[in-house]
Amino acid sequence: MERVVLTNANLIDLDSGARPGAVIEIAGGQIESVTFGPAPQRRPDARVIDLAGASVMPGLWNCHYHAAYKGVGGMPLPVGMDAPPALHAIRAADHIRMAMDAGFTGVIGAGAPYAIDTSLKMAVEEGTIPGPRIMCGSRDVSTTGHSQDKYYAWHWPEGSPPSVVRADGPEEFRKAIRDEIKRGSEIIKIFATGGHAVDGVPGKMDLTGDELRAACEAAHMRNAKIRAHIANKLGIMTALEVGVDVIDHGDGLDDEGIEKLLETGAFFVPSMLYPYKVSQIRSGPNIDKMRTEMDKMVEVLPRAAKAGVKLLLGDDFGAVPLEHGDYADELEFYVNYVGIAPLDVIRWGTRNGAELYGRGKLGEVREGYLADLLVLDGDPLADIKVLQDKTKIAGVMKGGVFHKNALDGLAARARAAA
Repeated sequence: MERVVLTNANLIDLDSGARPGAVIEIAGGQIESVTFGPAPQRRPDARVIDLAGASVMPGLWNCHYHAAYKGVGGMPLPVGMDAPPALHAIRAADHIRMAMDAGFTGVIGAGAPYAIDTSLKMAVEEGTIPGPRIMCGSRDVSTTGHSQDKYYAWHWPEGSPPSVVRADGPEEFRKAIRDEIKRGSEIIKIFATGGHAVDGVPGKMDLTGDELRAACEAAHMRNAKIRAHIANKLGIMTALEVGVDVIDHGDGLDDEGIEKLLETGAFFVPSMLYPYKVSQIRSGPNIDKMRTEMDKMVEVLPRAAKAGVKLLLGDDFGAVPLEHGDYADELEFYVNYVGIAPLDVIRWGTRNGAELYGRGKLGEVREGYLADLLVLDGDPLADIKVLQDKTKIAGVMKGGVFHKNALDGLAARARAAA
């Protein structure tokens, strides 16, 4: 693994903002030093790259990632039954390559059929396919007839559907969670309520508090985490009371919910881009309600961010109309539509995502941290849209190894423009 020295970098410091003139030395997969000013004396084993003022930031994390989703919402069959398992896996492999191309060096699963996340992680780690760091998700776990299980007709053949697990009562939940962990899941998805474009009983939960508590206890005993699809206040408060680690969507969040999130330290994934986009092309009771809840979230989310809630990036990419690969659209949405400061949103997608992942020093450009880096021909703090432009993504590095390297031309282009 070669030693790389990046000079004349505009460092995106997650605490203080842009810091030009940075020199970042990388060796053995880690950031060995971050200094400012002239480049250090050149070592014979080092490759020195002049970034000519390009920005360097930590690699991004998508923390609500459906690796196998493709055209969800536009097909007649439930997820997992629309295509053969092998095709799902091939699609998922292509999607995680797209994540790396977009500068997302980490993804955290939010549900997939056929233990696909586990297989993807194994394939990446053995070097068979390129891809990000992966925290493996699970099938969707909840009670018989829950809001996702309703898509599987009662008269279809008996047995476990490819993307849903049915459990009833605390003991069945414990067994279901343990089985998902056996399959390689590291973060198990619970459908706690309907809502957010999913059928369900408004204001109610798909399971009891005791069932959800049992799921959390079983996961935490084996060092796994629980995330929950929740779209009402009752679900938010119950989940936080029993130990859920990640609230997905969180329609119904209010100041009391913010206080509870701060008290518990749980993570929150607002995933607002999907309701915004889908409401532009569809209508109907579910869609209209989701858009109403999204408008409420526009009001409450800045308060949650200011209070210090651990917010995360991630949305239902692969569900119509969100396309895989367009992950950076989410950052632009939170900055330009919701009104969150660019540096705050970047923190959600770097430091906070790495904290949820919880393995190794990640999510910062700092001495001793793993070298998962993104190099941009532009400044995302001045214009967050630079992250959406693939031609501006000059370099993507994971663990000190380049996935994409178009850095050598940066200095030449700067000289030509001068």
